[in-house]
Amino acid sequence: MTNDQIGAEEAAVQSLSELLAQARKCKLLHEQANMSLPEPLKRVLGMNGYGRTLDARPRIPPLERTTRPPEAQDNWISIPVKDATPTSVVLALLRVSHKPMRAKEVVDNVIRFLPNVRGGSVANIGSRLQDKLINRTPDGWAIIDSAKAGILHGGMIWGPPDIFEKTEVAAHRREAILHLLACQPSGLQITQLVEQLSGCSWVHAPVSKDLLKADMDVLKQGDLVRRRGNSKKWEKTPDDKKDNRQWANT
Repeated sequence: MTNDQIGAEEAAVQSLSELLAQARKCKLLHEQANMSLPEPLKRVLGMNGYGRTLDARPRIPPLERTTRPPEAQDNWISIPVKDATPTSVVLALLRVSHKPMRAKEVVDNVIRFLPNVRGGSVANIGSRLQDKLINRTPDGWAIIDSAKAGILHGGMIWGPPDIFEKTEVAAHRREAILHLLACQPSGLQITQLVEQLSGCSWVHAPVSKDLLKADMDVLKQGDLVRRRGNSKKWEKTPDDKKDNRQWANT
């Protein structure tokens, strides 16, 4: 895309924003004067014949998973195990264990999922969560409340958003950002991403301009997104343009 094309696209978006702002002002003036809204104004604002605003935003389909656990609820999120914290992996392992797990068994299984995690840090999780989420006995570790632990399924950890840490919820939001950009190959600005994410019922993470700015920095560092030419839009990096970096769980 040339600079002239990018400039024309930005001018078109700005023109539409100004038109909608003027239309909303016109609607307010008509309402203050107790006047019925003209049909052309209704069409500009996307209103039906009853004066209600139609949702003109594109419907973004939810993230697809090849399989999901039977217990999964509509308000649950799922994140790749590689993006989970050691604590979440420990709790998920204990949840599916039918008997207490020896500390070494817990450590070995966590490292199998998260190879870069040190065994000592996994062992410390048992001490930190003793009598809170984990019961440590001579027989091993056991989960106290399985509702506080996620479910390992299909290479993902599933669960309600409130059982995950902020970094894990952020991973869910960033995956949603990449999904939206894949559905919008022409790219999206931060404000557009905020608007569309806020309208997706399957996104169960806080959404704001500041959070998304931080997300885009992380995704850019992982070479997963890039600026679209010299515009303010972001686009998903094509697979053939990516390097071998991975985005961090920060």
